Amino acid sequence: MRLKAGLALFAVYAVTAVPVCLPGGWRVIVQPAADDAVEVYYALGSPAPRSDVGIGPFHQAVQAAQRRAESYPHDLAPPYLLYAPYRLVAPYATPRGQQLASPPISGVDTAYGKPLPYRIVPQVRPVRNSQTALTTLTEDREHGRPIDEPEVSGMHIEPELNRVVVETNAFSQDLRRRLAKRYGGLVTMDWDPWRRPMHLR
Repeated sequence: MRLKAGLALFAVYAVTAVPVCLPGGWRVIVQPAADDAVEVYYALGSPAPRSDVGIGPFHQAVQAAQRRAESYPHDLAPPYLLYAPYRLVAPYATPRGQQLASPPISGVDTAYGKPLPYRIVPQVRPVRNSQTALTTLTEDREHGRPIDEPEVSGMHIEPELNRVVVETNAFSQDLRRRLAKRYGGLVTMDWDPWRRPMHLR
């Protein structure tokens, strides 16, 4: 009965919701964020194949940018890569963070057996949520919400969305409102009615 209800609900949203290409791939915004409720989306996957040719320097650069974010967690947010062409995005959450995120990242890549010097200039972007805000929520096991919600099967930081993604195979409007009340724009919901339920502890 629950599966049938979930399929019926998904069919309704598939017809009424409009797919949107957001950072990281195609998503259907099932229910948009509101002042009193968090966004719910259904992930459709990547819009195009991603090539790994020449990505070595960018992998190293994003690791270096992540170390910056961990060194200045109140000013910066987790970095990420964009593809076709490759670009390193270094988000910042404060005016000071813009200066911290801007310096080029240099190094030597030896992935193909030959030293390849590189110098990558990050694309800096302002965001709402800092590294501290995102990691505090995902690492808080004592107070644990939304981990303690029975509908939640997992959670992770999505740097491209600058939010904590709460994974669920079922959701209610009450849950959307509870999460918005507690966390505001810090959280979004990834809804997949076929996801295997697994309550986190």
